[in-house]
Amino acid sequence: MTKVIVTLGPATNSLEHVQMIKSKGVDFVRINMSHSTLDDLEYYIDLSKKADIPFIIDTEGSQVRTGDLSLDSYYFKENDKILLHKNQITGDNKNISIRPKQILKQLNEGDILYVDFDTLVLRISDTSNILNGVVEATVMSSGSLGKNKGIVIDPQDKKLFEIPTLSEKDIKAIKIGLKNNISFVAASFIRNGNAVKYVRNISNGKMKVISKVECLDALENLDEIITESDYLLIDRGDLSKEIPIEKIPFTQKIILDRANAQNTNVFVATNLLESMISNRKPTRAEVHDIINTIVDGAYGLTMAAETAIGKYPLGCINMLNKIINHSNLVINADEIRNKEKNFVRYLEENEYLLSDDISSSLVSPNGGKLVNRVKEQPLDKDHFDLLEKIKLTETQQLDLEQIAIGTYSPLEGFMNKVELESVLDTMRLPNNTIWPIPILLDIDKAKAAKIKEGDIVALFDDSNDFIGTIKVHDKFTFDKKILIKKLYGTENSIHPGIDLINLLQPVFIGGKISLYNKVKRNYDEYNLTPKQTRRLFDEKNWTRVVGFHTRNVIHRAHEFIQLSALEKGKCDGLFIHPVVGKKKSGDYNSNLIIKSYEIMQNNFYPDNKTVFGVFSSYSRYAGEREAVFTALCRKNYGCSHFIVGRDHTGVGNSNNNSYDIFSQFPDLGIDIIKFGNIYYSKELGRYFEETNEKVSENIDERLSISGTEAREILKKQISPPDWYMRPKIASMIIDSIKKNEDVFIK
Repeated sequence: MTKVIVTLGPATNSLEHVQMIKSKGVDFVRINMSHSTLDDLEYYIDLSKKADIPFIIDTEGSQVRTGDLSLDSYYFKENDKILLHKNQITGDNKNISIRPKQILKQLNEGDILYVDFDTLVLRISDTSNILNGVVEATVMSSGSLGKNKGIVIDPQDKKLFEIPTLSEKDIKAIKIGLKNNISFVAASFIRNGNAVKYVRNISNGKMKVISKVECLDALENLDEIITESDYLLIDRGDLSKEIPIEKIPFTQKIILDRANAQNTNVFVATNLLESMISNRKPTRAEVHDIINTIVDGAYGLTMAAETAIGKYPLGCINMLNKIINHSNLVINADEIRNKEKNFVRYLEENEYLLSDDISSSLVSPNGGKLVNRVKEQPLDKDHFDLLEKIKLTETQQLDLEQIAIGTYSPLEGFMNKVELESVLDTMRLPNNTIWPIPILLDIDKAKAAKIKEGDIVALFDDSNDFIGTIKVHDKFTFDKKILIKKLYGTENSIHPGIDLINLLQPVFIGGKISLYNKVKRNYDEYNLTPKQTRRLFDEKNWTRVVGFHTRNVIHRAHEFIQLSALEKGKCDGLFIHPVVGKKKSGDYNSNLIIKSYEIMQNNFYPDNKTVFGVFSSYSRYAGEREAVFTALCRKNYGCSHFIVGRDHTGVGNSNNNSYDIFSQFPDLGIDIIKFGNIYYSKELGRYFEETNEKVSENIDERLSISGTEAREILKKQISPPDWYMRPKIASMIIDSIKKNEDVFIK
């Protein structure tokens, strides 16, 4: 897997930032000593140690740089005169300092200075005052000059400038690193093999040396640098100051080829996602460059300004990971390891252009592939008049649709007997894929008598409109008592799920389905498919998404849990996904649930952190099993994390926590964020989780929030306290009650 180095800076200068960076799979963090103080170094080392992520000290090295300025930058016109000083001064539009200080006396009249990637070009025009530490330069090409910018000198002759491999600050930085057990140093402007040895000696042989290739001398002595180094890093920015920019791509290929031949790993840096310093999306050229760099054999990639000072540092990491993941899925294939295999032909043979199997860096669907059983309406509708017909119940229609759009992946149809038995006994399908809940199509005996295995049966909704088909794999009966016992772990008649089983028809048919027409519903605006949410998360550049399942209008405990989960999971976004299918008596009408979340999105949620959709399914009251089921469904929607409470689906079984079951499934593929009971403390003015904090010895200080209690208060047209429910939401519900709207299911 391609490694990632992230540069820390003002945009990523907190422990929370560094922890988020680590959560995204970043391999190393670094700071650039050219733009950092020794105090900065100690601060960022401390952050990396607390976040437990490897740190790289990136030295100033043998580079000529300008100094500080009184303003952020100055603009110089052609023929302007500038005085260059060896002593460090605060520069202005007439005077700038140059370091290291010994470089000034080596300058000759006629030498050309290229400052900051040719932004500014100077010619040394007067060295008469050089003994006093000042020379004059004339601007040859106008441009802006910022603080601490690199300089490349083009001398009149071929002389080599005497510049130390490490600055005094670099040596102090390495000593700080040794004190803190830092294992990596990126040595800037390495010019030959001896320079690598020198850095290794200064670090007492305790640091891996990453030699940065960024000057002509390094190219001339490339083989010996490769031999002496632990790693290379191609800094394309500084290198392009010394060779024409159009030579950089081929130069990169040559360096990578030579280093890989000696089994020396190479990082590549500069301009990877430069546009994302200020934009949410990269350019196509940047994506093309990164993929080509990976294909060329780069071991790792380094982000600099994108994460140090950019507006979207975490978004940059997500985007880079997405590109890396996509590339590695292709180039790590066994067929490609044989270099004699034609790469493009491999892509063609695997139908790369039309394949949707290779996705972004979102979590993989359950079973590895998102099922799609949605079909185009056949032209010959009369064909279906010849088929046996089944009229589906509301819940069967919902299951049909969820199978078809991939919510229940890897299921491609209603379960056959072998699948049912496997799920009941092991909570896995026969192929060992996790699946805890039976998805069954029940029919009466009379209808079953007309159907045989292998038949294609037409499926209709409750309005007698054709919606799909099932190809019958088998038809079977199953003892309902056994089904109830294995599914619910009890035969107690008060269990809310038992009636659902007892009402099932006596015969089941299993087989693959096809959906031709979805049933229109009032909430279709929010009825997103897994394919749509995955595309949406991808567009938002989210890779870590936490899903939230509910069947209630939102109250403040829900809100606390949702926002806390974002932080706990180090997630980019929250997917709110309430159940809107068949409800039991007393539940909120789905329209009210939707309205409550519309209010939240328009007024209270943080910007660009939430996506709202509806889950067109229904509660099965299967306790722990249903907790796993709802998690897998959200995994198929693209969620990497899922919120689970003690009584996740409202079974009311106090004997077990819903999240205890997840320890049985180390291969679940979605991280569970567990929450205990949530309380509010008036004393502290905040919410807290029972399992994590002890607020007060006085139990009265622990104010609980109950959805059931909230419903009873609202029915009386009384607004709960602000800490209980957002007043805007409470007012919306009370207004609906006053208008005699269907607020609660009858």
